[in-house]
Formats: sequence, C-alpha cells, structure tokens
Amino acid sequence: MRSYPRILSLLLPATMLLFHSVVAAQEVPAQFPHRVLITNDNGIDDPKIVALARAFSAHAETWVVAPAEDRSGSGAHMSMMRTGSLRVEPRDLGPSIRAYAVDGYPADAVLVALAGLMADSLPDLVISGINGGANLGGDWLYSGTVGAARIAAYAGFPAIAVSGLVQDEVPGATESAVDWVLRFSSTDWVRELTPPQYLTVSFPRNTPEGVRGVRVTGRAPLQVAPRITESDEGVWRVIGIDSIPAVPAPESDVRAWEDGYISIVPMRIDEVDYEAVAEWRRLARSFPEWRPARR
Repeated sequence: MRSYPRILSLLLPATMLLFHSVVAAQEVPAQFPHRVLITNDNGIDDPKIVALARAFSAHAETWVVAPAEDRSGSGAHMSMMRTGSLRVEPRDLGPSIRAYAVDGYPADAVLVALAGLMADSLPDLVISGINGGANLGGDWLYSGTVGAARIAAYAGFPAIAVSGLVQDEVPGATESAVDWVLRFSSTDWVRELTPPQYLTVSFPRNTPEGVRGVRVTGRAPLQVAPRITESDEGVWRVIGIDSIPAVPAPESDVRAWEDGYISIVPMRIDEVDYEAVAEWRRLARSFPEWRPARR
C-alpha cells in the first residue's frame, strides 16, 4: 500500500501547469491511444471499468487508477487538497493492466495517476467511465465521471467521460458499449482533441439492438435538483430528487438520449466567456472607482 504525502498535494498546482507544456511536446504515436488511463466514479470493482480495461489492454498500455469505492456525484472534488495524503493500493484486474485503488475521489485518482504513478509514462488519452447512469443536461456540474475528465483536460490530456449504460444487466450491453468506446477512441475525433477540450458520451437506455446511432449535441438545461429538509436543528439532509419541468431542445443531449441515440457533447474546461471579456474591457471605465478606507 502506498501513501501519497502532503508534499505531493502542495506540488500539484505547479505540476498541473507543467503538464500543458509536457503534453504539447510529446510526439503523437502512430498507434493511438498508445497509453491509456481509465478511471470512474463507481469504484474500481465495478464490472464495467474492468471490462473496459481488459478490452483496451489488448491494444494499448493500460492503467486503471480509480476510487476504492463508489464516489458518485462528487464532481471534481479532491480530498487530497484537504487531507494532504491518500492511500493507494495495487489491484489485480487481469494481465497487462496496471491497476490501483485510491482512497479518494475520481479527481484524486486522476491527479495521483498523472502527478505520481504515471509521471514518467504519461497517457495520451484519459477515459472516465463507464458510468451506469446518464449524465445529461446540467448533470455535468456534479458528475464524478465528468469531473475526472475535466481534471484530465485541465492538465492538458485528451479525455472522454462515458455514461448512460443504464441497462448494463442486459446481455451484451456492457460488451457493446465497451466495443464502441474502444473503436471511437482510435478515431481522429479523439486523436485531434487539444487542451482544454474534452468529450462527454452518453449511451441511451435502450438494449444494444435498440440504439439507433450517434448524434453530436449540445446540453439541455439542468433536469433534476436535490430535495432537502431540516431533519434536526441545523442538520439538513437530501431526501429525494425533483425533476425540473423542461422541454429539451431538438439538438440537446437529453433529446438524443430519449430518441435512442448515443450523444456526444464537445466540452471545454476553460469556462472563460471571451466575448464578455472583450465587451467588459471596452466598458471598464464604468466600474466603481477603488477607494482605500480611511483609518
């Protein structure tokens, strides 16, 4: 069992800045992906991440660094930055797979892999998933699956968050999804991703025979919100999930999912509104003047 000490968490911000130049300087191998990092938010024992890793291991150097237990709904939360250390334990997921369970969250797992375990052999692709539930509309804000891909993209690595395999108990569903992800990962669409781009992929809830194709979509508005109540004085608890009434746009991920299509949403980790930056700079003289308080 390996423990990553506080010094690593202190170095992470600087390390992340270096990733951009290191990744940019790497030559893209003829075979893509040549080295892949796989993570998730359901935990390293989830059968879908195991199936995905075993499929990739026949074609690429495959690493799995994932939470030791289910960390769904954690977004891009990183406990390492608070606790200062994480426990990392090797796991056996099969031949030719280097696997590690992290006592933390999906974003922690990505950081441990990129800044620690794989620092001398960085991946050329990061895949997060396959998540059992769909991450549609505003779900990307708190999805641990998407959060892991966002951290990877922030570090400068092409990344895909894969979700939506609701009927994974249906014979052939996991195998079909794994096969599609494997083939999609080697396409130029993925190969040519550049920082800060990443992708989210959502499978519909259909059986394998019922999937109608693939659509490139935008995102629908937030579809659900937690319902909370004060169970004791000062203690608030989540007691359910409320659906937010909304009609999804025809080109949205929710509509594609409802229609039985795989939805691909191109995303960017850089959330700066550059149009607003240009406009606000033009109007900057209207901001309040700074006035130091009198002592």
